[in-house]
Amino acid sequence: MAQNYRVEALALYQVGVFDDVEIKFKPIAHECKAEIHVFTGPNGCGKSTLLYALAEIFDFFRSTEAKHFIRRRFRNQNSRVDFQFADSPGEFGVRMEKPNSRYGKSETIYSPKQRGSYFCSNNLSQYKTTDIFSETNKFSPLKYDFAAFAYSGQRSINDIHLEAIQQIKNSPFEMSLSFDTSVRPQVLLQWIANNRTQSALAKMDKDDKASQTYDQALNRITNLIHDICGLDVEFRLERSPLAVAVRVNGDIIRFDCLPDGLKSIISWVADLSLRLEAIPWSEERDVFAQPIILFLDEVDIHLHPKWQRRILPAIQTLLPNAQIFVSTHSPFVVGSVEDAWVYRLPEPGQGTGVIEGIPSGAGKSYRLILDEVFGIDDEFDVETELLFDEFYKNREGFLKNPESSQMLLENAAKLAGRGEEAALIVDRELRQISRLSGQELHLA
Repeated sequence: MAQNYRVEALALYQVGVFDDVEIKFKPIAHECKAEIHVFTGPNGCGKSTLLYALAEIFDFFRSTEAKHFIRRRFRNQNSRVDFQFADSPGEFGVRMEKPNSRYGKSETIYSPKQRGSYFCSNNLSQYKTTDIFSETNKFSPLKYDFAAFAYSGQRSINDIHLEAIQQIKNSPFEMSLSFDTSVRPQVLLQWIANNRTQSALAKMDKDDKASQTYDQALNRITNLIHDICGLDVEFRLERSPLAVAVRVNGDIIRFDCLPDGLKSIISWVADLSLRLEAIPWSEERDVFAQPIILFLDEVDIHLHPKWQRRILPAIQTLLPNAQIFVSTHSPFVVGSVEDAWVYRLPEPGQGTGVIEGIPSGAGKSYRLILDEVFGIDDEFDVETELLFDEFYKNREGFLKNPESSQMLLENAAKLAGRGEEAALIVDRELRQISRLSGQELHLA
């Protein structure tokens, strides 16, 4: 990743399930791909807590959404989060004693007298006040070197009636770190309608270059959807009544009737695109190549395994200068992407120490990923696994006492009835037992 605006370390003390943990986020070597960090582990292990703590680093001074998420996880007055961002230390928590993160001394941005909690950082003072930004203020001197956004995989857009084609006055930072409410359906559909209208007007004026500019962001979204879902998607503006529609593989489908997985992808990717387009960046470049920090909670929700395998590689290419933090339960997501780090979080109650990242699962079998990352070494359903456990106990008993073959064969018959694969394993095991014992054993 080429950008310098990245979170380098995070430490939580007495927050959620974590007593005292630290994670250092290593960069990746590839300069043309996003830097991805994947949190996975059992339910209740703190995946969302880590994302909320990371989002709070960038949440705005007047905002409350992400703060409430993380505040509810503070356990006592000593609860605190230390971090290092862009080579500079910071911390936030309940009660400030000494503004001194474990990563170095940091300046106070707000203190207990103002908010009932505190936040200290050496390089985020300006960014923490960006919620007052308005893109309609053309004389605003503010330019942004980076930006941060947070989305939940559960969000989706629905059909909303548009009154007219009108200018969007909402700040691109509005609700941008609220996860569940980051996607603003009215704003999103208005943006799509505006782009379609501006493109059509430019074509009428025979200004093909301007038309292509207005189409560019939507085309990038539809290309991403095709890469992930294999669907040909087109956003259309219907005239009567005025509404945004979606054409999927040639068929017009209302937003309400789109598959949940497709709605989820369109929702957050399109919302991110309109925000990137509206921000006054310090450096002029492709908006998708701007330095951003992106938080995606449960990115695999509603997605078919085929789509789960494709979503991170597609995003990694779309956003080459992004640092992306993802939570997931899916081995297909973990095994889908190279040049990424995976953090297997401990069981609840074991939240102490350093959590090390391991290289992502690209090039590994899903069998190995389930074992190595998720701690699952079972190959069958629970009942079949129990029968296999009983079978192997009976096998050991038979090898010690060859006269006890009845229980072994009864158990083998039950397993063979579970399916063809189980029957093949049992047949192989019985042949091996026959060689070891000198007694022929066969399924009835």
